Amino acid sequence: MNAFRLSIVSVAAVSLLVPAALARGASAEGLSCVGLSPPVDGVIIVPFDPGPGYEGHWGVDYQGDRDGLVQAAAGGTVIFSGRVVQNQAVTIDHGGGLWTSYSYLGHITVLTGEDVERGTVVGTVGGDTGHGDVHLSVRVDGEYIDPLRVMGCQARAPSAGLRLVGRS
Repeated sequence: MNAFRLSIVSVAAVSLLVPAALARGASAEGLSCVGLSPPVDGVIIVPFDPGPGYEGHWGVDYQGDRDGLVQAAAGGTVIFSGRVVQNQAVTIDHGGGLWTSYSYLGHITVLTGEDVERGTVVGTVGGDTGHGDVHLSVRVDGEYIDPLRVMGCQARAPSAGLRLVGRS
């Protein structure tokens, strides 16, 4: 008789580690991933283009409707909610070393320490830039990466990439 087993711990571990592994350069071919959702429905107007030191652009900017809703790209815990220089920003820890930050917000709707789910409204578009855009940055183990490396796959459940294996 074959027994099929899959522990809840395995599912939780895969849901946290797959995005970080993909961000570190693991191939997504043939895998289901737990990718990030875009924070707004707008198009990317400024790409990821880091430079030396603090120069360059360490995230992507999405065009958003003025006063539109900015949503969490994945579930996690808000670890920062406030102002950075002249911009309102939110940072979420998704576990497994994966953090997302949302900048140029008009209003912030979450508090530090709050648990959020994918799609939770974290703020509104309309910061001090005057462009009506939202800046999304992604860090893995403290290093900024191109957010597009971990976007997508959001329509599939975390368990979609798991295979049940029969054991005798």
